[in-house]
Amino acid sequence: LTHHLPVVRWQPCHLSQHHHSSSYYISHHSSDLERFSSMEANYAQGTLIWIKHDEEVWVQAEIVTANDKEIIVKTEADPDKRTVLGPNEPIFLRTSDVFTSEGLSVLDDLTQLTHLHEPAVLSSLQNRFDIDKIYTFTGPILIALNPFKYIPGLYDEEILRDFITTKPSTKPHVFNTSNSAYRGICDRQKPQTVLISGESGAGKTETTKHVMKFLATAGSLDGNITDVEKQVLESNPLLEAFGNARTLRNDNSSRFGKFIELQFRAGEGGGGTALGSPCRLCGARIRTYLLEKVRVCDQQEGERNYHIFYEACAAAATLSGSTNYSFPSILSKDKVKAERTIDLEGFQDLGAFAYLTRSTCKTLRDVDDVEMFERRIAAMQTIGIDPEDISQIFKVVAATLNLGNTKFDAPPGNSEASMVMQECASFLELAAKLLGVEAKGLEAALCNQTRVTRTERIRSPVGVRQAADNRDALAKALYGMIFDIIVANTNNSIGFLPDVKLFVGVLDIFGFECFKMNSFEQLCINFTNERLQ
Repeated sequence: LTHHLPVVRWQPCHLSQHHHSSSYYISHHSSDLERFSSMEANYAQGTLIWIKHDEEVWVQAEIVTANDKEIIVKTEADPDKRTVLGPNEPIFLRTSDVFTSEGLSVLDDLTQLTHLHEPAVLSSLQNRFDIDKIYTFTGPILIALNPFKYIPGLYDEEILRDFITTKPSTKPHVFNTSNSAYRGICDRQKPQTVLISGESGAGKTETTKHVMKFLATAGSLDGNITDVEKQVLESNPLLEAFGNARTLRNDNSSRFGKFIELQFRAGEGGGGTALGSPCRLCGARIRTYLLEKVRVCDQQEGERNYHIFYEACAAAATLSGSTNYSFPSILSKDKVKAERTIDLEGFQDLGAFAYLTRSTCKTLRDVDDVEMFERRIAAMQTIGIDPEDISQIFKVVAATLNLGNTKFDAPPGNSEASMVMQECASFLELAAKLLGVEAKGLEAALCNQTRVTRTERIRSPVGVRQAADNRDALAKALYGMIFDIIVANTNNSIGFLPDVKLFVGVLDIFGFECFKMNSFEQLCINFTNERLQ
């Protein structure tokens, strides 16, 4: 089985000395092996087993003969061929497939398997995956296999509302786990946590959105979505624009971790304050960690930088002789809060920017970057980000791209110093203008270093390579600041109520990556994820 397995476990944990919570865990799952040596027991002819295979990992087999020295088996794929198992090879027992009127019988819960070992678990997941049943329980854990396609009816509004119930469901679904968290705060009045984990490309980002959508809907009054619920849901596409990118495994991979606290207040809407009464969503807070800032300056072949760069460049490319973008141009006017003009000075065709041409991957399949740009603006409006702040955000994003086009050369007669190359001076000047600083001062900061002693400040030039490193460090710092500002604005707009202690936390651990050249930053990211799990 080659599909990634993000998964959900419910376990008690202490949040502080004053209150407890329950946690629902989504991570990689591998079962303990029920393994027997082929010589430890006598097997009858016809015993059904699993044997290892170089390509298929495990294949179904049947014992033909068995003695103290060897076991001869035949596989279902090639029943005429005989395979001899040595004395130290493990034997994994299997059961025959059961068929009903609906076809092959597949279990909703892996703990119901007769034999609980690796091949049995993988085979059961594969059988469910083949019929688009991507969710499977293993006790209190929910395993989700990324289908990499749209499955009709799986997340419809009607399906979501069917799971909003006081009676626990036995059907494995992300909405079921979300409802368990919601019922935890309603029935026990104690905070809950959903932990979403898995390898890069496992589907954690989409799972997070489904969990948040369920909780926002369940926490709305009589199903009527208010501004708080809308702002919480719109925070996802906004954070995706600035924190998600295409990787080799995923077109929309989160390159940061986040912990989202959705606050609920019990008893609003006439339900009383008794245990079991509905709880109303009243606030939220987003905490992010370890944004993969190294991606701003470099990407592997086949990957992209952060979405917002390409979307803003695509929008700017539609303009002719102007930097003012009329919003909305694609979305209908009734879907946005206000019409406005957005200044895209500093943006142009993405092929002109060094930070966007490290890889040959420029576009995403079935994605219109201009339309996505407008959706990001609409999300900013819904959340409540000030129009002036939106303009300043795009100025810094454009400055980051122009800064990346700045190159350095050694001045005549001084190979240990550096200066901006004349052909790149216009990019530095534009970056300085967008940042509101003097171009000469910016160049001096990149091409020099300052040492501070007890009595004086010593300024000395740096070489070409160090100046380029300074440029990249500044670009990463600028982008990181913008990302933090967007998160802060989102939190301020939604509102976090310090007196409300009842919440459902959603922890989205972003996927591990291993590059050809791994920086210290990547070590920190992987180490942090490992500790969190």
